[in-house]
Amino acid sequence: MKKIIVTYILVGVAFVALLCWSFFSDGITTGGLPVVSIVVPEDAAPVIRNEWTQDCNVKIYDADGDRVYKSPYAELEGRGHSTADKPKRPYNLQLDHEMPLFGMPAHDKWALLAGFFDHSLMRNALGTEVARQTSLAPTTPQGRFITLELKGNKALPEDSPTHQGVYYISERAKDMVSNETVILEFDAYAVNEDQFTFHTNSGLPVSIRSKKDLTMRQLEEVKRIVNEADDNPIEHIDFDTFADYYIVQELCQNGELNGPRSCFMHLLPNGKLAAGPVWDFDLAFITVGVDKGNDLRPMRKAGMDGVRLLTADSLYCNNALWYGRLLQDPTFAAHVKKRWQMLAPRFEKLTAFIDSIDQQISKHAEADQKRWNALEPARFDTCTTYRSAVTTLKTNYVKRLEKLSAMPYFSLE
Repeated sequence: MKKIIVTYILVGVAFVALLCWSFFSDGITTGGLPVVSIVVPEDAAPVIRNEWTQDCNVKIYDADGDRVYKSPYAELEGRGHSTADKPKRPYNLQLDHEMPLFGMPAHDKWALLAGFFDHSLMRNALGTEVARQTSLAPTTPQGRFITLELKGNKALPEDSPTHQGVYYISERAKDMVSNETVILEFDAYAVNEDQFTFHTNSGLPVSIRSKKDLTMRQLEEVKRIVNEADDNPIEHIDFDTFADYYIVQELCQNGELNGPRSCFMHLLPNGKLAAGPVWDFDLAFITVGVDKGNDLRPMRKAGMDGVRLLTADSLYCNNALWYGRLLQDPTFAAHVKKRWQMLAPRFEKLTAFIDSIDQQISKHAEADQKRWNALEPARFDTCTTYRSAVTTLKTNYVKRLEKLSAMPYFSLE
């Protein structure tokens, strides 16, 4: 009798466990990566930049297939500039409440980065991991690799599949500082779109961002501080973050600062400017050309008039933003060298990070490659497969570490 009772209890426990598993997992198979599933209402307009599509049904699963979030009231918005109209598109996702995802802090808004120009799919992950080794760590966004499923009658480009492939879900740059902190974006695109924008005395485009509404007087005060830094940066910057920001961008071969594009600073309580958060490594770790207008150009256009080629042997950012003047100051130049000597051993260990990401995403990334590569050739990178891109990324990273140690502004000799 006791055996029968125990048997019934065990069967009951197993049944309840099965019900719980079914409730939380929906029977989904993740293949080892978390899944974000989004269903856009059938009658919704196409998802575009700067317009939130409401009442999206969102389910999020962890790598084990357990559901960690579900809501029919989430919102989706297109994001990006040069990537906004590509077949594989980036998005902003707004949940109906703040939610910690995959070990990251709680937010209600998340960036879904597509990596369409990055055949390795891991440049943003590596760039932010480099920044995490420095004084920029507190404001560096965290991210995780996922697979994205997106459904909806008008949500996607024509013939786009439901399964969108590998994405990088990330904290957003402007959410990396407190509500009281003013964040500035130096970006030639953003200055034409945002509400309070201006050009500095030297012509740099600035957008003022804040999580709280600022009065016109406060906005003018921020503008005054930025212009004072523009006139005499050495007196108005935080040395550690500006030195580390330069080091990170040079190590990553990120020419976006020349635009400038996606360059963030934030205002400290002492009235000085700190560099960061870092953002946008889509075109990092590869050879690019820079034209007379400071726009990045693919290698195939390097022979065009006025395009200078930036390779692993080049300094990418020594004339970007205020660095042309800062690096001529002996105090700041010495500080960059000191920071490099301290940080370089940490950077050397990150080749193992590349290997770990490769192991995590390779199966999904190769499927992603088959899905998207035929729709548009690489604009910048000579690598057009996942495997060749990862090999080149690791080779370039190791080579860049060696090169910088012997370059001006880094070498102690």
